[in-house]
Amino acid sequence: MKKLTILMLITAFLFPSCDSKTERKTTGTPPTQEGIAKDSSYTETNKGISNSETDLLARLPVRDLPIMDSTSFDNFEKYGIRDNGFLKRIKFDPRRKEANNFRLNYKIPLSENFTSVVISYQCGEHELFTTLITINKDNKIIDKLEIAYDEIAESAFGKTSKIEKDKIMVTSSNWMSEVPVFETETYILEYNGKFKKIKS
Repeated sequence: MKKLTILMLITAFLFPSCDSKTERKTTGTPPTQEGIAKDSSYTETNKGISNSETDLLARLPVRDLPIMDSTSFDNFEKYGIRDNGFLKRIKFDPRRKEANNFRLNYKIPLSENFTSVVISYQCGEHELFTTLITINKDNKIIDKLEIAYDEIAESAFGKTSKIEKDKIMVTSSNWMSEVPVFETETYILEYNGKFKKIKS
């Protein structure tokens, strides 16, 4: 009789416990902290994914073509959004040690296959670079092109650009001599998001 009572008590404790585990799995509700500790193979698939990159790009203004970009020290902080780590996450490398004060300026609707974003950053206190980057759907950089430059050390060098649907013309200026020198380079944006220099 004693053995039967013990057997019934063990059965009463085991079966409800099994039922509740089965019920959790079939209803799809995540287990409690206690259940997670006991079942080490459980992984929560509904974890919230941070959309900070997507939100940041969604907040960027879109500029329609054609675009004249002459970003300079006079105007670069008036537009766009200060970078919150997005450029680091997509591994943007300015290749300049003193690069700082990164800003995302605007997006350009150049293709549905990738995103085109214009960014600016300072190099030290006297140089300002503006770059057009193309980013694929996995947030990886496809290519980049410097489209504007300003410097306030001698105020002798600069760069501006005109961006159209079928070409990008980048004009460099040099005011060191009596007669200023202007040189224009023309690029096309290929279907895969790469910039290709062409003869003007």
